[in-house]
Amino acid sequence: MSEVTVKELDTIVEKLAALEVTKEAAAARVTELNKEIAQLEGKIVQYLNDLGRKDYDSPHGKLKIAAKWRVNLPETDLDKKQLFDHLRERGIFDKFATVNSNSLNALYMRDWEEAKERGEGMTFSMPGIGAPKLFEALNFKPKKPGG
Repeated sequence: MSEVTVKELDTIVEKLAALEVTKEAAAARVTELNKEIAQLEGKIVQYLNDLGRKDYDSPHGKLKIAAKWRVNLPETDLDKKQLFDHLRERGIFDKFATVNSNSLNALYMRDWEEAKERGEGMTFSMPGIGAPKLFEALNFKPKKPGG
């Protein structure tokens, strides 16, 4: 194991803080650019429709309106139950039903904590889910400039 000084650690943390600030600024700029792009794309679609065209070969690139039907996910528990019942009737529930990773982890941790309170923490398991793995991650909150 190598020896490290507090000064070396502070230098690395200083670089991390600077990069976090740069990343936040870049993310804000990306959000602004995405809004501008969406507005321009909407305007271009409207112009193409006004011109009665589905595509256009511009000196700056090819444009084509790609029409695609889409549906939203169920909005209520009742809607979800109706969809799941339909998928079960068709025998395709397991293929289409998915689990949100964050929701699953929250459920697992809650159930595990309840098992620990009952003294069953060492034997707790959830059907279909392997043993939990411990990950170490750094949680860093940079100080605001001048703060």
